[in-house]
Amino acid sequence: MWHEYPDAASCIVDLAAHIAAVLRRDIADSQQAGLAVSGGRSPIALFDALSQIQLDWELVTITLVDERYLPSTHADSNERLVRKHLLQNRAAAAGFLSLAYPPEGMQANLLRANRQKHHITLAVLGMGEDGHTASLFPGAPQLARALDTARDDRYVHVSPAKAPYERISLSLNALMHTGGLVLYISGQAKRSVYETAARKVTSALPISYLIAQKEVPFDVYWHP
Repeated sequence: MWHEYPDAASCIVDLAAHIAAVLRRDIADSQQAGLAVSGGRSPIALFDALSQIQLDWELVTITLVDERYLPSTHADSNERLVRKHLLQNRAAAAGFLSLAYPPEGMQANLLRANRQKHHITLAVLGMGEDGHTASLFPGAPQLARALDTARDDRYVHVSPAKAPYERISLSLNALMHTGGLVLYISGQAKRSVYETAARKVTSALPISYLIAQKEVPFDVYWHP
């Protein structure tokens, strides 16, 4: 479902409320909920707003949609971003699961990440102007494996062709086994990419796989 707003402030208020409502439903049903979030600059204001919402955060486990293979203290670490902006205020009571543990090695990190068994109630995604979501980058040598829904890997190793750092990312299969997906994007350029991806499923625009699927609730929040 497409949700369009005139500005960032109104979009973030509604999106934070939507995320909280979905988590509350899962908490009411099973006394727990799982939230997977993305990094980058785009979700900072959303994280700040979400952190202040009244919720049984102690029953929520937060993890990452994807992570750069960096120490958690690095300026570009998604974990660092989440700890600084989301695991604050009321949301400080939530649990958190890391993905990157340098210098253990990528394979050891993947094994650790793939031991995560908690249900992801909701995954909050972003999208690049190249059509990537999570760290499912077009042109990455591991992309075919990451998009193969017959494989049961929850997390996969991705080497982006045109972005820095090795990555650990939820696979398409894992995203398709969440309780719901939310895509948060802004600007006309990303809207145009989204509209192009909505016309045809193609690995050149990995977001197209999520747009086309009908199995998992998929909401898009956009503002100029």
